[in-house]
Amino acid sequence: MAGVAIVAIPSKDDYVWKISSEEVPHLTLLYLGETFEVNENVLEYIDHTVETSMCRFGLSVDRRGELGDEQADVLFFAKHYYIKKLEEFRAYLLRHPAISKAYNSTEQFPEWIPHLTLGYPETPARADKRDYPGIHWINFDRIALWTSDYDGPEFLLEDEYEWGEDSVAMSEEMIRNGADILEHYGVLGMKWGVRRSERQLARARKAREEASEDHNKASDARAKARKGGVKSLSNQELKSLIERMNLEQQYAKVVPPSTGARVTRAGAKFVGDVLLNVGRQQATRIANDQATRLISTAFGR
Repeated sequence: MAGVAIVAIPSKDDYVWKISSEEVPHLTLLYLGETFEVNENVLEYIDHTVETSMCRFGLSVDRRGELGDEQADVLFFAKHYYIKKLEEFRAYLLRHPAISKAYNSTEQFPEWIPHLTLGYPETPARADKRDYPGIHWINFDRIALWTSDYDGPEFLLEDEYEWGEDSVAMSEEMIRNGADILEHYGVLGMKWGVRRSERQLARARKAREEASEDHNKASDARAKARKGGVKSLSNQELKSLIERMNLEQQYAKVVPPSTGARVTRAGAKFVGDVLLNVGRQQATRIANDQATRLISTAFGR
């Protein structure tokens, strides 16, 4: 495949490897063109999104047919549960400004058609010599960022576990002025029913311990609002949440975008605490003004 692409790769023991004439069978998730520049920021973003919103998955084959001007011999996947989750995963990836810009500036098919290529007229698929030929299901265990032909960093997917009643809110990826600020309000993808590993749980606990008390209160309020709506928040919770959001927006504006520096949790905690202590009166005024505008908009005034 020429250019840069984010793909899902079948498990090594999946029979499709013996059928497809492609060097690496794959499901293309996002094609980013031939000039996309991969950097550490992009890799960290993809790694975070994969870790928190994807698990190993399988797709049911709907039919085999031709696709595109090159008459590719492909397997089309049935649109069931995991296709919807892959669409959500693609949407999360497109929240990154560089990925979104590359995707939208590259010629794409009118719609994303999930499929896996078995071959082309000049390189046909291999014969299925089993007693009962035909591929009806494919398992995937990796996401890859291909920067050249079938080559690039891979991100292993963890096993899926049963849904739990404690599966709650997603995390939110806030992109401000080109700098990524990861704010954890739960785990992106927990609604899939994927239980977090001990490593993920330890990371979440550490992130909460490193964050300020005000940040954690605002995070809890946001998660509560996401679950039960703004009406579920008390006046104090709503006021604190808006105040914190305004302060973080002010902080994002003073970070020089030319530095390309990634805002760390520790740095955000330190600056956030300083801003809270120094500018509380100003922030309160801004929060009140913002709340007034939101109420006016809601009631059409």
